[in-house]
Amino acid sequence: MKRLRRNGFTLIEALLALFITGLVSLLGCMLVSCALHFAHMDIDTQNQFAILQLRRELSVASEVKVDNEQLEYIRNHEKFRLYFDKHRIVKSPGYEIYMEQIDLGYFYKKEDGYYLWFKKKNKVYDFEIY
Repeated sequence: MKRLRRNGFTLIEALLALFITGLVSLLGCMLVSCALHFAHMDIDTQNQFAILQLRRELSVASEVKVDNEQLEYIRNHEKFRLYFDKHRIVKSPGYEIYMEQIDLGYFYKKEDGYYLWFKKKNKVYDFEIY
């Protein structure tokens, strides 16, 4: 008796491939939707996220000080510096960006804490960060 040789996929394999393709497409659409939502957030919301990140970074820091309108601190026995560069707030060593499109800004110390003052799109902001 001659054996039939079947080429192609079974129905189960085709359905499984279709299910996986649909799942990946759904996740991709959700990712694009989320990215578009963050891209169209208003400036105040973006500023609040950046300030929260700075506060979280400084909450575990020690020996915080302002030197020449730059904020220096020690975290996990390593020295870091926050400063303004090319209309951005960045952290060094490295070049981690916390906030962009800043016209002017600086860090300063008052008697009760450390503050960030900046001007962005003709609005002035002043936040306590530590």
